[in-house]
Amino acid sequence: MIQNPLNKEIMRTLKTLNLILGAALCLSTSLNAQDERGYYDAPYLRYEADQGALTNATIAMMSFNQKDLQSEASEQVCVDLSAKDASVEWKLKKEADGLVVRYSVPDEKSGVVDVYADGKLVGTLNLTSYWSWEYLTTNGNPNNVAVKNENPKMRFDEVRLKLPSKIAAGGKIKLVNKSGDIHLDFIELEAVPAAVQATAADLVYTGDGSDLQVFIDNKGGGKSIYLPAGTYNVNRELYFGVPGTKLKGAGMWYSTVNFTSEDYLQGGLRANAKDISFLDLSLTTTRNSRSSSYKGINGVFTSGSVIKNLWVEHFECGAWIAQYNIGDILFADGFTVSNCRFRNNYADGINLCKGTRNTTVEHCSFRNNGDDDMAIWCADGLECMNNTFAYSTAENGWRSSGCAIYGGTNNKAHHIIVKDHVECGIRVNNNYPGVGFSEKGMHEFSNITIVRCGTFNDLFYNMVGAIDLMCNSLAGTKVQNIKFSNIDVIDAKDNAILMNKIGGKGFYNLVFENITVDGTGREFPYNNEQKKDWPRGFGMIIIQNPAGNATSCNIVYKNRGGSAMVDVDDNGIGSFTLTEVKDCVKVK
Repeated sequence: MIQNPLNKEIMRTLKTLNLILGAALCLSTSLNAQDERGYYDAPYLRYEADQGALTNATIAMMSFNQKDLQSEASEQVCVDLSAKDASVEWKLKKEADGLVVRYSVPDEKSGVVDVYADGKLVGTLNLTSYWSWEYLTTNGNPNNVAVKNENPKMRFDEVRLKLPSKIAAGGKIKLVNKSGDIHLDFIELEAVPAAVQATAADLVYTGDGSDLQVFIDNKGGGKSIYLPAGTYNVNRELYFGVPGTKLKGAGMWYSTVNFTSEDYLQGGLRANAKDISFLDLSLTTTRNSRSSSYKGINGVFTSGSVIKNLWVEHFECGAWIAQYNIGDILFADGFTVSNCRFRNNYADGINLCKGTRNTTVEHCSFRNNGDDDMAIWCADGLECMNNTFAYSTAENGWRSSGCAIYGGTNNKAHHIIVKDHVECGIRVNNNYPGVGFSEKGMHEFSNITIVRCGTFNDLFYNMVGAIDLMCNSLAGTKVQNIKFSNIDVIDAKDNAILMNKIGGKGFYNLVFENITVDGTGREFPYNNEQKKDWPRGFGMIIIQNPAGNATSCNIVYKNRGGSAMVDVDDNGIGSFTLTEVKDCVKVK
């Protein structure tokens, strides 16, 4: 792997980010929590591998080159722990007994790591490549038609372990390599809460999972079904078709539903009635591909539905909210998803699709997903409206964006963090069939931090911005009524804001207000497989002559990098007008 030295400018940025983002990515101590960005109240703390005490281990230094493993790591830095008995040790800031390890082993290989707490062996982790290493040009999935980028993706995965007892604050945890070529990105540690107990109103399931659907159908319809601590192997989709049915567990660290079906769409949880709820569970699967797979959560939910405290990994998508069955409910409306972890899935984290409206996704973690982490798509002629993404963190996505809006009315994203995505941070376009952007209302992105996102070579060798806007003609001819306010774009890997018209008319009624771009072009000169002689690293670039209009107020550009000679490139502006206005109010 190429060992790119950390230059002074990037070191400055990383030191600043450790201060700025630390609380937002971990546990905040702010007195004004409503002003925090990202999953600020997550129960876990992050410990980067390169910040630990290393023995016989080396740091794979920062690289934005997609050929390098560490380009998919947090801050594009990880630790090579491949030598036998190599170790990394951290001192705990808070007591914890829940451990998550983000790691990479070579394709078709494995590794073993011993876990020590204050010098005592407390567990062993078996690391596998089974769920990682995606080769999108050769795996035959229809979503990968025309993919050109041959660099492998999803080179990291995660494993978790509940320790036998809590390590006190100030105590130490150490990971020691026992076998295998292993790279570590980071660990996360948390104090696992006590198991949720069944209430008198709960119907307790006592099987092994093989007859869980029969139990739901014959006894659980309209009731609260409780899964005690344990792993339940289920070889089919679990279907909930009676209003008011609830499936809940002892907690995401205790109760796991493991779907073992190898058949397309024959796994995960599906809701198709009013007021279906899922709480306090971990969902896993034996599938390891976007192909012939299924979503962790699927179906339609209503105002009486609750999706809370779910940990969803290794599915095609974490959650896909839409009606694809026959049922009385045409679209999802008025529910909340909160305190969930959608990680290491092969496509979207969560997609609010086919008419979903009045729904909020908040206080969630998205990581290492293979499509948009948070998306709104008005597919099949059903308009999505009044949905909100808030107080969530999206990181290490290896395809598409952290947050995307593909049409509709009055959808919003606020107080989120997107960091270390291979492609976009925020994406807005009409490139997918369905209902386009309404003539009325306003979509809003506000109070957002985007760190190290965008690239010159996405999967199709297109350049995409950290904030990426594209107009096509597959869902209307205009991308319109979008407001971006109070947004910080930090160390954009290529261009910070890109407006690209490849079809349709252009961009109308855009608002850019209180935008700070601090650093661009960080991946230059890498990731230019087609050897295009184009300037890179603009704060804003408008290409292919769109029509339309936008206003801007208080856009600040600094620390331009790459090969761009100016902050704004408007050579391809066409008839589009960007008008500067004054006196916009800086708000939190």
